[in-house]
Amino acid sequence: MSSLAGVSLTGPTGAGWCIFVYNLSPEADESVLWQLFGPFGAVTNVKVIRDFATNKCKGFGFVTMTNYDEAAMAIASLNGYRLGDRVLQVSFKTSKQHKA
Repeated sequence: MSSLAGVSLTGPTGAGWCIFVYNLSPEADESVLWQLFGPFGAVTNVKVIRDFATNKCKGFGFVTMTNYDEAAMAIASLNGYRLGDRVLQVSFKTSKQHKA
């Protein structure tokens, strides 16, 4: 198995680089995030945040990728991407704690 410089670095989550995806539609599900981010590299986890009562997407989700360069390329390519009638905002998750 070959290794590239920087691949062994771990992101803030310890398991990869967490990406915040905002402005998802209420109908969005995890498969949408897999399809969007998969072509950029290894995706280890996706999570759509849902309203507990309605089970609809609250408008955002998270994607974890193992490689920093692939995550950065996904962010650069998908930030501002039009998905249906919405324009996505994509960035690295920050460590700030904010409750809705």
